[in-house]
Amino acid sequence: MIDILSLSRRPKLDMVEVPNLTFKSGLPINSLPGWELIPLNSKLPMLKCPGNQVIFSKNKIGQSFKHLKQEFDPSVRESLPEYNPLHDSNLKTFYANERNLKRLRENGEITQNNDVICNLKDFNEYRQQLHKTRLYYVLQELNRQENEQHDRMLITNAEAITARDHHNLAARQNSFTEIQGRKRKLENMRASRFQKMWQRTQDKIARKAAADEMGKAYHEYRKLLNQMKMQRHLEAAADLQRKQLIKLKKVFQFKQDRLQKNLRLLQDERQRQSEVIQTHFWEKRLKERIAYQDKMKGLLERVAEQRKQFIENHRQKYDEKWLRIQEEIKARARKKKLHSKLHLHRRRKPKPITPPKTPLDNSMAYCDRPNESVDKLLDYQLCEALNAAIDLENQPAMPFDSDDPIYKAAKFIITHIIKKFDKDLSKDPKICKNVRERVDQFFDEAKRFVLFRSSQIIASIREQVQDYNTMTDSRRPTLVSFSRLPLTIGESSYAIHPMVDIKPVDVRTPTPVGSLASIKVNSDESLFSNMPNLCRNELIFIEHYIIKFKRDLIVGVGKRVFSAIDYHFSKKIMDVRPELLSLNRNFLTCEMSKAILSYATNRLNYEASIKLCISALASDVIWSLQKHLLKPERDPRGIVQPKRCNETPSPHMRLCLYCHK
Repeated sequence: MIDILSLSRRPKLDMVEVPNLTFKSGLPINSLPGWELIPLNSKLPMLKCPGNQVIFSKNKIGQSFKHLKQEFDPSVRESLPEYNPLHDSNLKTFYANERNLKRLRENGEITQNNDVICNLKDFNEYRQQLHKTRLYYVLQELNRQENEQHDRMLITNAEAITARDHHNLAARQNSFTEIQGRKRKLENMRASRFQKMWQRTQDKIARKAAADEMGKAYHEYRKLLNQMKMQRHLEAAADLQRKQLIKLKKVFQFKQDRLQKNLRLLQDERQRQSEVIQTHFWEKRLKERIAYQDKMKGLLERVAEQRKQFIENHRQKYDEKWLRIQEEIKARARKKKLHSKLHLHRRRKPKPITPPKTPLDNSMAYCDRPNESVDKLLDYQLCEALNAAIDLENQPAMPFDSDDPIYKAAKFIITHIIKKFDKDLSKDPKICKNVRERVDQFFDEAKRFVLFRSSQIIASIREQVQDYNTMTDSRRPTLVSFSRLPLTIGESSYAIHPMVDIKPVDVRTPTPVGSLASIKVNSDESLFSNMPNLCRNELIFIEHYIIKFKRDLIVGVGKRVFSAIDYHFSKKIMDVRPELLSLNRNFLTCEMSKAILSYATNRLNYEASIKLCISALASDVIWSLQKHLLKPERDPRGIVQPKRCNETPSPHMRLCLYCHK
């Protein structure tokens, strides 16, 4: 390196002149000013011609038209390319289907040669992109040629320098010796100068240290004098401050005593006002409760009076009917006795049997022997007929054929059994015992069913509330399943009631989607096994109203429980009457069985009993849910006596509702 630096300056060589290459801009010779600034859409305008005569296309379907990204693009106005699925190379398999190509040709997306049709603007942008890409490759080639020419020039210069140094090798050796001598002389001079400077620096440091020691001793002396002076001043100031603090302490003590006295008086006044307000509200709540109890007592007395009046009228009506029947029996007996005395024996002619005319509408299917429509059915088919009969009471139009035996049986049950049955079966103890056992068993089944559905609904609502708090604002959809295919029912469809067990379409009863009447109540036991002393019509009558009771009970309890769940998630609480919780199960089942068996003679007794059973069972279910799943943060239903705020409350009950934290 030293040898190279010791050489003399090289003479200038003739630089290889690189010709300045100029390129044509591509503009016409007689082009207008600002041609490059005109938008590309205006350079190739659309000609006036019939529609679909000029077709622009960038590439075939399923082939991409994008090019490699440039290393540097100075343009900041170029927008990001939009995604076009017709140019997606990943969809070649989809576009290879002739049916898809035919649909795209019909929609006018591609031509007969599978070219993607584009508008004039997209075609001009594609031309602009091709133009820029072509210019980029041309500039890359020019830069490469310039770099190669520059490298050749550097190689030529290096070869010339090497040849000249080889010819002047002896001169270079003498120059190196002289340079080494001059360097040693300069190093010796630099070392002696550094030694002198170091000695002078040491002397200055010693003088500065001595001056610092003298200054430090003087400052210590001045500091001691100032401390003695400040001590005298501080003692005098402390005496004055102590006297002033004693005076201020007396003033503050007087003000504090006066403030404590005023606060104590204010607290006593507020305590007295709070007690007055609490006593007033307690008396108000007590009066409202007493008024409500009086109102309910009056309503119960009125209902009892109406029931008593109805029973009395009913008894009077049947007494009159029984007297009329007795009179008819006596009249027939007298007439028979009179005929026997006169020896008049008339021969009765048999009445001709005329079949009824077939009705024009399909309200009732004709059957020559009505009893056969019921007698030929099996037990499970009879249960389906009973379900259909209950549906026919609320929905006359049913999708049955006129020759369907179940439809005939349901029509026969409604017309010839339910409407014409007028017996009171509640006086038979064996029948009452059997019906009571079935009612008691269904009470437990209904409770388990409603609790299970309620737990599912509560869990689903809590999950949706959690998703609603973390995701977007959307209304809760209902997930149902028809034939094991999950579907989502949103705002525009009927909301499926949670009590409805969705079944395949071929086994569902054709009722409205949101109706709980679509629940089918099946019966696996034989109708003659437990009550063989009854006739067929009496058994069918009992089974009909037992199924009706099951439906009414499960629908009524479900509605009230779901209302309680809705209240809970609306930050409310449904009150439960303790009288309903303390009702005896045996009393309910006994009253319900009597009401079912006496439905033909006393319908109001059934309605009152089913309402009482629904209220009792719903209260039991709601109370059990409010203990665990629907447990409120604070139960406001505990009405207690008011208590002073300064007294310590019990750990189990806070009597003051306004002062607790």
